[in-house]
Amino acid sequence: MIRGDGKMDRIANQCLNKMYGLGSEFRPGQLDAIKSVVDGNRTIVVQRTGWGKSTVYFIATKILRDRGYGVSILISPLLSLMRNQIESAAKLGITAETINSSNQDNWNEIKKRLSNNEIDILLISPERLGNEEFTSEFMPLIHKGIGLFVVDEAHCISDWGHDFRPDYQRIVNIINTLPSKVPVLATTATANNRVIEDIKTQLGDSLVILRGPLLRESLNLQVIKLATQAERMAWLAEHIGEIDGSGIIYCSTKADCNRVADWLRERGVDALEYHSSLSMDRDENTILRTEREAKLMNNEVKVLVSTIALGMGFDKPDLAFVIHYQRPGSIVAYYQQIGRAGRSLDDAIVVLLTGREDDEIQEYFIEKAFPTTFEMHEVVEIIEHSHAGLTKGDILSKANIGSGRLDKCLKKLIVDNIVSKSNGTYARTLNPWTKDEEKSKRITALRNKELQDMRDFTTTSQCYMNYIAKKLDDPYATVCGKCANCRKKDIISTEIKSTTIKDAVRFLKSNRLEIQPRKQWPAGIIAATRKKIPEEEQNEQGRILSIYGDSGWGNIVRRGKYEDSHFNDELVNATVDLINGWDARQNISWITYVPSVRRPHLVKSFAERLAGKLGLPLKVSIEKAIDAPEQKSFHNSYHQCKNAYDSFIVNEAVLGGGVLLVDDMYDSGWTFAVCGSLLKKSGVEAVYPFALASTAVQGG
Repeated sequence: MIRGDGKMDRIANQCLNKMYGLGSEFRPGQLDAIKSVVDGNRTIVVQRTGWGKSTVYFIATKILRDRGYGVSILISPLLSLMRNQIESAAKLGITAETINSSNQDNWNEIKKRLSNNEIDILLISPERLGNEEFTSEFMPLIHKGIGLFVVDEAHCISDWGHDFRPDYQRIVNIINTLPSKVPVLATTATANNRVIEDIKTQLGDSLVILRGPLLRESLNLQVIKLATQAERMAWLAEHIGEIDGSGIIYCSTKADCNRVADWLRERGVDALEYHSSLSMDRDENTILRTEREAKLMNNEVKVLVSTIALGMGFDKPDLAFVIHYQRPGSIVAYYQQIGRAGRSLDDAIVVLLTGREDDEIQEYFIEKAFPTTFEMHEVVEIIEHSHAGLTKGDILSKANIGSGRLDKCLKKLIVDNIVSKSNGTYARTLNPWTKDEEKSKRITALRNKELQDMRDFTTTSQCYMNYIAKKLDDPYATVCGKCANCRKKDIISTEIKSTTIKDAVRFLKSNRLEIQPRKQWPAGIIAATRKKIPEEEQNEQGRILSIYGDSGWGNIVRRGKYEDSHFNDELVNATVDLINGWDARQNISWITYVPSVRRPHLVKSFAERLAGKLGLPLKVSIEKAIDAPEQKSFHNSYHQCKNAYDSFIVNEAVLGGGVLLVDDMYDSGWTFAVCGSLLKKSGVEAVYPFALASTAVQGG
């Protein structure tokens, strides 16, 4: 217990009543945290989700501002969190503002108010700290200096945390330049001992550590093992209506969000998908996400089917349930996500559905989470050997690394001051960079250990909540008495009707994906910069029969390619149904296919049988010019496009009209784009791509 004078307690309680109404009481630990901050300490608060960490920094801000301190700076990772926080601050009479890319029209007004000391707390993302305009134009306006520095979701500081973000390293650099009298508050719900010790090393040995019990008394946990997606979809359709209130279903991929939401709507459930790609238009995407958050907040929708995009900071106190469609990759991530539920309820339902593709998805995420030492070294070497710096496109043309992974490499190198960026060009600094392969191996080993802990969670016979608390090093870990293991019976039935499973399989088999045409050649293919693919060379919108490996046609495609070396007639018939139901069918007058050197008969045989069933001529119009590597060995658009661009030629067996261009797998889309361009330059009027399965990780 941190002692304080009676006056301090009274002031804090008055602030609490102003925020939440007369008679409100602090939760255990909240007042101690406020006192520690107001006393000027560097403090980390590790408390369960929903405990009320924002109450601490808002009341501390209010007290410090009334004492004449400068503006508080709150580092927060998500815009959705910032919107909620600004609304909460207003209840206490605190003026809160945020600087982000979506409110640039307000920046001049915010600068003016900041200069006049009219803003109490400024909310920014960690990325903003690396923005030159912010550091040069906004920070100097804080005339009284920073009064309180708050780091929300502080586990992101540590690369041992489950959600490490390089931009959080900028925070540590700023904190270490602050005067010793400026209080610092770091908050998180998902930091075990190892992460806390790492944060303590970075913020100083004088860090005050305040921990509370992580047990969430309202949560009723259950694990249900259902191997196939069809079984899990059937379970959702039959049982989600048994849960009162609204909630969240978490899926590992965007494609699954879309499919599960579509399926539930077909079954009469009011469901909406939620992820970072709701719309290709950035502004429209933001609006859609905000609208859907509001619908869930107001109980105007039964469920949002979401990726982790609806995670940190989303605060709906009466959220009735959280269901996972797949097993997450770690206990800490799982705890954070289920913590959205039951904050103001006596009971909330938490169900984890686990199936056979879970490991494949999570192992992919582990592999892609951090740039490898080799990738970092390659990027540093490429930049170092340039004379005038390189653009991102230049680097991608020289390194076989994905665009997203390159972004992570560059971000880390910039934060560590190994590379500088100016006007879109990256240049090497004079600071030395050394490989740290051992650390990279240790982090990967830790991620695999966390994945194994999550596997063990699904098979444990002990209390689920106690298992989670122990893995998070909670000193107060105890049994919950409410989970399915404690009760020794199901909270919700695991029974599913066979007819519903069959309906789910039918749905998956009829759930078609679209192929959007590529519209620009990457830089370096036909010019030094990106160039538009002329409209007369672009493909039409295409179709995909399945997602590779799913419970519909995807598993049959996988077996056909890698076990049987033959796509069976069932796939041919399904494709005939798809083509005949496609409005482009009337424009398709012949068929060709993408050839393969390694499996010359696989797609050819399928295309021959498809042509026969559709009554259309088949022409072998595309040839492999060279025995090039497989597309899956390349990791960015430049190399994927270059590989296809160098590989194919069109012979004279080309007809006019519209052609169905057939391949087995769709990933980057560059094979279709290149072959389509060649066909159209040879006189084909329209090219309609078709693939049996999508292997794109996000599924679209």
